[in-house]
Amino acid sequence: MERPTTIHTEEALAPRAPWSLLISAAPGGFTRWGWGLMTGWMLVLLGPALAWAGHLRRAAGWSALANHWGESLSARDIWELWENAGLKHRLTNSPTVHLFGLGMIIVLWCGWRMQAENAGVKARLGPWLLGALDTILIGFLPLGVVAWLADSVLAQFGGSGLDALGWIAFFGRPLVWMALMAALNLQWWLCRLGRAAGLSRGYPTHLANCFTGLWFHPIQWGSISVGGAALRSLLPFLVLLLAWRMGGGTTFRVWLFLLLLLFVTAVNGWLMGWLLRATALFWRHDAIVRETHATLEGSVREAQIT
Repeated sequence: MERPTTIHTEEALAPRAPWSLLISAAPGGFTRWGWGLMTGWMLVLLGPALAWAGHLRRAAGWSALANHWGESLSARDIWELWENAGLKHRLTNSPTVHLFGLGMIIVLWCGWRMQAENAGVKARLGPWLLGALDTILIGFLPLGVVAWLADSVLAQFGGSGLDALGWIAFFGRPLVWMALMAALNLQWWLCRLGRAAGLSRGYPTHLANCFTGLWFHPIQWGSISVGGAALRSLLPFLVLLLAWRMGGGTTFRVWLFLLLLLFVTAVNGWLMGWLLRATALFWRHDAIVRETHATLEGSVREAQIT
């Protein structure tokens, strides 16, 4: 009997790394789910901004934002405002809080629908929730340990007394924890897609596939997590830096900064959708490769028996 050829010799069934799918995942951001994702993120940003401006208008009869843009408040000042100035009551009962909540619901729902559509599975609530449980089981500890080790190294840099290393630590430590959240999201996305496809080969196999899907490509997934977190943070930071340099002495400037923030938030929503689509394409291709590999192994075993 002629020995079956390996699937790695076939272009369509060869395993693919995440980077190879980024280009094919770029289109599709301006579909109904893509627009919903960007709109949801803008609502998330707009809610807190309007809540703060509304508090200033109600409390003082005018908004100090235009005259005191970039004013620095200490943590103690913020706590005093929250506890003793009526800010807690006003914000927790403000309609803009509901705007923030609505934005998060739209982001989560549209992101799941977009990803399920690209992966060829149905977007049900059960896999969405149970995938989060799977992430807690297999993702929190290993990813948390990596983030803690990276943060510890950067903390040593910060305490070295060298300016260059101090700046690396200053920007790097927050980036580490943002990248951790991004990596946990990646693990969750793989888990919920696996859940949506069904546990035909058992729950342990499902967890193993989700875990190896992330950890078999640590460099590529890690660079996507760190690079994506850095880029999504850089865009709003540049807008805030522009606002700090120009000042907010006129209402026009305040509206300009708000519109720029909304624009970069929409861009960040598109970037998140891009990553959602790339992860979905990676999972779908990986699932096809695993299924084909299992079928070939079954054929070989049957041939050996006969």
